[in-house]
Amino acid sequence: MKLMKFAPALAAALVLSACSTASDVVSSTTNAVSKTTDAVVDGVSQAATTVKDGVSGAVKTVTDKFDTTTKSVVYLCQNNTLVTATYGFEGEKAKSVNLTVGKKIIKGLAVNEKAPNPVTFESKTHRWNADEAFSLKTFDKSESVMLTQLGKKTDTILAKNCRIDEAATAKLNK
Repeated sequence: MKLMKFAPALAAALVLSACSTASDVVSSTTNAVSKTTDAVVDGVSQAATTVKDGVSGAVKTVTDKFDTTTKSVVYLCQNNTLVTATYGFEGEKAKSVNLTVGKKIIKGLAVNEKAPNPVTFESKTHRWNADEAFSLKTFDKSESVMLTQLGKKTDTILAKNCRIDEAATAKLNK
């Protein structure tokens, strides 16, 4: 890259030397080399800044991804339905949940940021609604939860009016 920037300066110096006196040639060549050097230094500086910014952004993204936590909650719902929820958090925000309803495992429900409900986890087949103030700090206090199986024409409620089983939840999160 440096050679490519010096080549035009060198060519300009040769053309000028054919038409000028020796002192003009030296002056022109010095100016051309100086400008080329400045351009190379500016280019390297900009490239270094771009690399530094890119690395800083990548480090923040990786750090955020490593700042994940899982917490489990055992709920006792209406009709004695037992639901165990294992939440995935990035920082304070819930991002996903895996559920066990009786012996059935429901995996891969992700937070729907666009849902009108305060915190809604969804997959193509299920929806899990949590409390308004649901976060890493309040995961073991949220009691207004409902699990729905999504249907083509109508949805089916699998669990509702769920309350936390505090003893079982504490045991899971030791």
